[in-house]
Amino acid sequence: MIGALGKIKHSNGIRWIVPIALLVAAALICAPIHAAEPKYGGTLRYAGELDARGFDAIKTPVLLGNGALTALAVMEKLFETDGDGGLIPVLGLSATPSPDGKTWTVKLRRGVKFHDGTPFNADAVVKHWGRLLDPENRYRGRSLMKPILSVEKTGDYEVRFLLKHVWLPFIDTLSNSRGLTTLIPSPKAVEDGVHHRAPVGTGPFVFKEWKTADRIVVVKNPDYWQKGKPYLDKIVLKPISDHETRYATLASGQVDMMLTERPGHVKKLSGDPKYTTTILDIGGVVYLALNNSKPPLDDPRVRRALAHAWDQKKYIKACTGDVMPYAEHWLGDERSCGDVGYRRPDLEKARALIAEYGKPVELEYIHSATNRGRETGLIVQQLFKKIGVKVNPRPLDFPGIMKQIFGRKFDIASFMVGGSNDMGPVTMAFLHSKSPWNVNRYVNEEVDELLLEQRMSDDPEFRRKTLCAIAKKVNFDAPFLYLFGRSYRIFYKTDIHMKAPKKYGRIRLADAWMD
Repeated sequence: MIGALGKIKHSNGIRWIVPIALLVAAALICAPIHAAEPKYGGTLRYAGELDARGFDAIKTPVLLGNGALTALAVMEKLFETDGDGGLIPVLGLSATPSPDGKTWTVKLRRGVKFHDGTPFNADAVVKHWGRLLDPENRYRGRSLMKPILSVEKTGDYEVRFLLKHVWLPFIDTLSNSRGLTTLIPSPKAVEDGVHHRAPVGTGPFVFKEWKTADRIVVVKNPDYWQKGKPYLDKIVLKPISDHETRYATLASGQVDMMLTERPGHVKKLSGDPKYTTTILDIGGVVYLALNNSKPPLDDPRVRRALAHAWDQKKYIKACTGDVMPYAEHWLGDERSCGDVGYRRPDLEKARALIAEYGKPVELEYIHSATNRGRETGLIVQQLFKKIGVKVNPRPLDFPGIMKQIFGRKFDIASFMVGGSNDMGPVTMAFLHSKSPWNVNRYVNEEVDELLLEQRMSDDPEFRRKTLCAIAKKVNFDAPFLYLFGRSYRIFYKTDIHMKAPKKYGRIRLADAWMD
């Protein structure tokens, strides 16, 4: 064993990275967030684009925007990750695999309580994971963790995860920030039915109020188990979907921090010494979902025609001023796949495919009722008009878009794939023909087989090559079109100090402090 995080090689040749120096790991998570001495007190006001959708994992399809920041301030995971596959203890202290890699024993932190006084222990962990794994609860995120058979209590502060087979993404599953899966709620709050609107966790902040479409307020937890944290007294999160209004609230001093990718705002704020910039590399892609299950998009000729009519680079330049990254697959820059068969703009080929289809093509595009959504609607309309395809843009609020997408009642809609240190489970979720997250209703038996092969494999290089092969086959079929990679800017006043977010992570307002 070497370093702060050691590697254990078992008889089956698989390498697992597990914590071996808990004091060192704990020091990492509790380390100062700035060279200067942190100060206590103050209220941080944040403006994001989207309001929360709730905090009960069973009831909430996606964790986005202010909902994600609230959840991470109020609730906690068993582990964070160091970015290289190592686990940093939070509510869990260690995760130890069995020699065959199919059983993981997790030791839990003692002396921690939920905000409602309920003790954090093995019962809380087992109830949370058991609820997610129960097929009767129809948890959408269950497709991300199919190899987990069960979680059982082996002591008051110890649990055991049982897997169907060796599963390399298990560590990422325990520590990722994609959704509510990893965040442990108070079992009492869940049982009482209050957690969805008033979340209860063990985190550094306690939920105070949520006024829909106006604000969420969390306040300092005076009994937080990490002594000396948090630094702020209060965080106020405001959802402001209109980009210009959000910018005006920051410029006028009504908020201290905001998220944006608008090119004009990025240019102005980047050159203003009153603000600090942090790039939030979420990974994955934002894409135009195409409903493969209904005419005319059930015909691959129509989808391929749209792919050749689509000009991603032109869209990124027009809509984001080249702020957002270009993408030919969803796997991330560090996963070099070479040529993945991305369909480049070719109007002649697109028109030929539409002519071969031989019928008029008219589609509805549902998009957010924001400036960016309306701009995207116009660009989609104009680009597809060049090949004789009529597009009718239709603005909707975010809940309306989600209802249409998961109800499969759409032709074209904006959707996204999140990034992760291990993209296997994410890819499985949004592409497998039987996954509830396959909103495109894409069906390809060969892709299904490759998805299962990469999930079962304990060879990282084989899994990488298989995911790249999947990307190439998917690009050939064109079940969706890429808008851009996911990378956003956070601008905040220079008297605010916080950690830079990890790759594929989220900003952690709970660690911030103000001068």
